[in-house]
Amino acid sequence: MKSAAMKDLIREVIVAPLDRGFLAFSHDYPYSYTGWHYHPEYELHLIQRSSGSFFVGTYAGRFEPGNLVLMGPNMPHMWVSDNSFSEREDRLFIHDRDMALQFSGTFAERCLQVFADAAPFGKLFEQSHSGIEFSAAVSAEVAGPLRRLAVAEGPEKLALFFTVFATLVGDENRRLLCPGLPTDLGPRSARLNSVLQYIAENYNNPNLTCGMIAEREGMPLSTFSRFFEKNLNCSCLEYINRLRIYKACQLLMETQVPITSICYDIGYDVLSTFNRNFARFIGVSPSDFRHQRGLKWRIEPGMPLSAAAGGKVDEPRRPAPSAGAHSLEDRSGTGRPFQALTP
Repeated sequence: MKSAAMKDLIREVIVAPLDRGFLAFSHDYPYSYTGWHYHPEYELHLIQRSSGSFFVGTYAGRFEPGNLVLMGPNMPHMWVSDNSFSEREDRLFIHDRDMALQFSGTFAERCLQVFADAAPFGKLFEQSHSGIEFSAAVSAEVAGPLRRLAVAEGPEKLALFFTVFATLVGDENRRLLCPGLPTDLGPRSARLNSVLQYIAENYNNPNLTCGMIAEREGMPLSTFSRFFEKNLNCSCLEYINRLRIYKACQLLMETQVPITSICYDIGYDVLSTFNRNFARFIGVSPSDFRHQRGLKWRIEPGMPLSAAAGGKVDEPRRPAPSAGAHSLEDRSGTGRPFQALTP
């Protein structure tokens, strides 16, 4: 039985009028969908205030003001600010922490079909399936247009959308958060999205198996396993474990739910298995992670699932400071496995 604080990996429902294909808005923290969630729309996400830990797909990293990330459809994600609980157990509140721009796949396709000059955007849309983190300089440049986009109307709104993406396209220092994931899925996209959505909706079911998913897709297990690893650069079981552990991170940082309850809530039926997987992916035990959550975290280089098994880990990117960053700090987060700093 799930504890009261436990929430599944939530499917966010984007509400936008039918006469426009995108939605821009800012929101406070916490917010209805600041937990581990996903949705079928693309999302450009800007952090305006605070620092903490963020999770996108198979990636765990560190964010600071100015962190700007573009995510493709159905990519699970969340940003958790440091000190989400105070010593008095009060929830941290941060006004206008996030700025989000969400748009449908249909809108993205129509942009490419109708506007020949938008062709360069196609590369960004493809790469977004691996998650893209943009440089601090570009983040500072698009912050103003993003804020204006949230209140603009009519032709100005569309013009600002194109302004933002024209700037993003020119960022030669952008990087993929999950570089092992293919960016050009072609006809495989629909099936892969179906698989990922099913896992997102059922990852905390202790009876979920890769064989069950393969059967649902009408594929022999061996064929499904090859399909999954080819498209996500990790096994199906590794992916499920990653979703579970990231959900555990959220609950450990944001609630006081007992660790044993979290273990069962996220889909494990053996505590030792949960502890082993948590230490493997995060680098510390669940109890140490919770104890140190009030400290500032040092993050190692971004780690896709394959890296956890001994694969190559990229060095962290440290972009040069930019001028004219307005109220944003001139740096973006770097992603690494969690390791606590000594006070």
